[in-house]
Amino acid sequence: MTESPAPDKRRLGRAAAIGLTRERVVEAAISLIDEEGLAAFSVRALARRLNVFPAALYWHAGGKKTDLFAEISGALIAGLMSPDDFSDDWRETIRLLFRRFRSRVHEHPNAAPLLGPSIRSNGAPNAPWIEIVLTALTQAGFKDQGLIDAFNSVVGALEGFVTIELAGQGAVEGSDWVRTFDADLEALDASQFPLLKRHLPEMYNRAFVTRWKSGDAAPLEESYNFLIETLILGLESQISRSG
Repeated sequence: MTESPAPDKRRLGRAAAIGLTRERVVEAAISLIDEEGLAAFSVRALARRLNVFPAALYWHAGGKKTDLFAEISGALIAGLMSPDDFSDDWRETIRLLFRRFRSRVHEHPNAAPLLGPSIRSNGAPNAPWIEIVLTALTQAGFKDQGLIDAFNSVVGALEGFVTIELAGQGAVEGSDWVRTFDADLEALDASQFPLLKRHLPEMYNRAFVTRWKSGDAAPLEESYNFLIETLILGLESQISRSG
């Protein structure tokens, strides 16, 4: 990407932040991460893009880089669901949430690593879909601590799979790292790891741990759907046990 020319200092500082909003800062940050990757992201680079001093960004998005990351994470998954999306069948509500979440994150795969560590602090922007999940689980029959446990299970499964699926970006076919990765798998002793060696051809780049391709190049949609149905069956089983 062509670097922007040095900004006029008279336009910088807090006065230059007039018209700058938190939404605009976060939108520009997501675009920068989409284009350059998370490893190359910096507050200074974002400030150059917006033609302001870095301090102006912190004024709008918290006092630390982690605050900005929390805002980005919140923006990525805010608005996933609305009350109109709620189904009479709680299972369909959960399915829709999972599919929309994965679709949204796949639009911004470079930002996926932010979701796990940053979602802890961006509850308010995600209140609409959180309310819908709680409503669905209440409809299913969960209450009290059971409701909290079910909610944590849903959100943990929701975020964990997609975050791992989109991890590992940057590996290049034919690179030294990939050749070493392949050689190490090939060298595994079949007497010690008989099942892994037997199933490795089907697992290679199609299963966690035994892959170097990220989910944007080698998506794991069938496994994700399997996770959704397994989670729903597990929730149903917990309801039956508690009843």
